[in-house]
Amino acid sequence: LSAIPVPDPTVKKKKIILSGEVPSPANPPTGCTFHPRCPYADEKCRRELPRLTEVKKEHLVACWYPLK
Repeated sequence: LSAIPVPDPTVKKKKIILSGEVPSPANPPTGCTFHPRCPYADEKCRRELPRLTEVKKEHLVACWYPLK
């Protein structure tokens, strides 16, 4: 989300730089497909695919730890 441009050029945002390689869509990793690049991933993320969950009205996430 930090990559989304803001229409005000004077606004400065902290960019989040992800490390690691983007997984192959032809051979995705087990569990959460984002876990190889997630700084919060743990063993559960590597094993199990999280379900899409509504954390706020019309705000859905597929993460085991949406409040981190």
